[in-house]
Amino acid sequence: MNALYFALALSSTLPDTAIAQAQAQPSMTIYGTFKDANDESNNEQIAKKPFAGTNYQSTINIYGTIDAGIRNVTNTNKNGGDTLKMGSNGEYYNNRIGIKGTEDLGGGLNAHFHLETGFNTGTGALDNNAGRFFNRISSVGVAGSFGSIDFGRMPSVSCKTIFAYDPFQYRYVQIVPLAGASAGNADGNAPGFPWGTIGGTRFSNDVQYIGKFDNVTILAEFSTGEVSGSNSNGSAQAVGFTYRPGPFVIGAAYTRQKPNVSITGTPEYQQQNQITFGGAYQADGLRIAGGHINTEADTAIQGINNQAKNSWIGASYDFTPAISVTTGYYRTTLATGNVEKASRNLLIVGATYALSTRTNLYLGLDRASLGGFVSLTAGAKTRQTGTSLGINHMF
Repeated sequence: MNALYFALALSSTLPDTAIAQAQAQPSMTIYGTFKDANDESNNEQIAKKPFAGTNYQSTINIYGTIDAGIRNVTNTNKNGGDTLKMGSNGEYYNNRIGIKGTEDLGGGLNAHFHLETGFNTGTGALDNNAGRFFNRISSVGVAGSFGSIDFGRMPSVSCKTIFAYDPFQYRYVQIVPLAGASAGNADGNAPGFPWGTIGGTRFSNDVQYIGKFDNVTILAEFSTGEVSGSNSNGSAQAVGFTYRPGPFVIGAAYTRQKPNVSITGTPEYQQQNQITFGGAYQADGLRIAGGHINTEADTAIQGINNQAKNSWIGASYDFTPAISVTTGYYRTTLATGNVEKASRNLLIVGATYALSTRTNLYLGLDRASLGGFVSLTAGAKTRQTGTSLGINHMF
């Protein structure tokens, strides 16, 4: 992801009259507003700051990715019909436009911010129904030799830890269940899913710490629930780590949260715990990864499943610098009181062909077997075959 740097300059060879005319034009600030060149109000405010005159260096990076393609899925209704679609938030890799800024504070410290929005390629709409413009990331923080502390909305500790041992590393997230299964706010929660993370993955109102010390990374976070009359309702706490000894990586995370699991209009906050662990090995173009997520509420509410488990294993191999193939098997079960109510077994194979360092063509084939209440036919399995084909460009 490349930084975009913008600059305006006047050549010293210009006539004095041209320079004078150019200086008389309005100047544009970094925020996109205009002011007269002789309006020094902003400079006066800066001059009053305690660090005025200090030459701190700052950078701003603009990046993104856009993914467009088509996907066909069989057996999407009881009559066995197919569904063909194009509009998506990214079949292979989620669409996004982001801005990252860093200011060097000296002494090894920096201040930074991160804003990231997602969008639908087919329609141009935002990637969420809540109307959040910076739905993916909206954070600001400070960093130094001690690590980084950030405040705002960002991917959870669970989400960042699972990435290290997901075979697809959060590609095909609309198909592969891991991003949606990681702990997060119930942004897209649906009846029957109590762990508050279908379409979640992130925590809002979050304080997160990441410290990298040689080959060990430590993560911790606290998300405020902001529920009137209770500091625990809607809140979350998590810790995690990854350890990278040579070609191996192992990781684990634990999240304790209290989401609203109600399927009615009356809030019902329940304690739940999530633990995830896994590992990966990578060498000579080969990567093997596997892991497990177990999410369980303290008590079961009628009509709601209080247990969710995801187990997976997969591998990828770079046949050439341009051609890569990844495959994975993912099993998801939902249960109430240890009694399985639904299951999904997914086998997926994805291939990419690099047209350049920034542009890939992709082809994905997946087969899912649905059982229990997620099956379209009561008492029987529903088997769906999906085909995804498209292009992804990163900038």
